[in-house]
Amino acid sequence: MSNLFDRILNYISPQQCLLCAASSKNSLCAPCLVTLARSCAEHSCPCCARPGTQGLICGACSKNPPEFNSTIAAFLYAEPIASLIQAAKFAGRWSLLPPLGEQLAEQVSNAERPDLIIPLPLHPARLKERGFNQALEIAQPIAKRLQLPMEIGLLSRNKNTEHQARLSANARWHNMRNAFVCRTPMHGLRIALIDDVMTSGASLNAAAKALKSAGAIEVFAWVVARTP
Repeated sequence: MSNLFDRILNYISPQQCLLCAASSKNSLCAPCLVTLARSCAEHSCPCCARPGTQGLICGACSKNPPEFNSTIAAFLYAEPIASLIQAAKFAGRWSLLPPLGEQLAEQVSNAERPDLIIPLPLHPARLKERGFNQALEIAQPIAKRLQLPMEIGLLSRNKNTEHQARLSANARWHNMRNAFVCRTPMHGLRIALIDDVMTSGASLNAAAKALKSAGAIEVFAWVVARTP
């Protein structure tokens, strides 16, 4: 992974595909996009997009149904998607995110339309540290393509939680408890939450719970990648 990660960090030409260096008007050329490991809804849990369930609800969602109603993921969290997302989030290569958002827009284009989309918010301290919200960069091309309203102030993160990647599955759920708040009435609304990666689903679950507490009737999770 290190060689790929280094190549992504050193990528500077908007006229080349960052994976194969072929001439391309986008950072990912069409042939490379075809080779990426896409998430297959027909073989994934319809609730959390966990792969390998043959389209049936997985055991975890059957035992403890999440607050969000369904999940759509564009890709599996595997190479090179993993390196693209890590470089964007942790090495400041945020310009890699809109093309991934465009791929997610393609994936959800035939899904049930929400009333609005909300990028998963960062805590203000984390936003100041990172300088951008990866979910917002992903959500913007989705809102544009699907002509959906996007709101960034309705849901807020009121806990500066520890990085989820450092925690066990159980600790992730505890870490995100009451992490979000929505003080604006959402009565009768269907909302799509946008994020980069779903692993345990704890972050999106906590956000969906806050939205439903405010009156939302359905919350859909739309993510770029789902961990296997």
